Amino acid sequence: MLPFVMLATLAVLQVVGVVRDALLVHEAARAGVRAAATTTGTSEVVAAVDEAMEGRPHEVTVTPVNRQGGQLVTVEVRAPTRLGPLHHWVAATLVAEVEPVVGP
Repeated sequence: MLPFVMLATLAVLQVVGVVRDALLVHEAARAGVRAAATTTGTSEVVAAVDEAMEGRPHEVTVTPVNRQGGQLVTVEVRAPTRLGPLHHWVAATLVAEVEPVVGP
């Protein structure tokens, strides 16, 4: 009985870790798309995502790179995670409309 309880506890902890990673990636994508909607270029977007990811490895994609007011901007954030021996990526993609007056 005790081995089963320990195995179940470890499984729950692994799932909680993946859920935590997914929430972190979604929050980082939200921060990135907020920055992308109010600035031009990618440096501010990447900085916002980096801060939200708290030093964890990740990839950021911003489309389009050069934006004008009224356009839609897409920010995708991907981060590696593990579920036991399995390695996979958690991703979040968000879209926002660029504010009419965009500045640095």
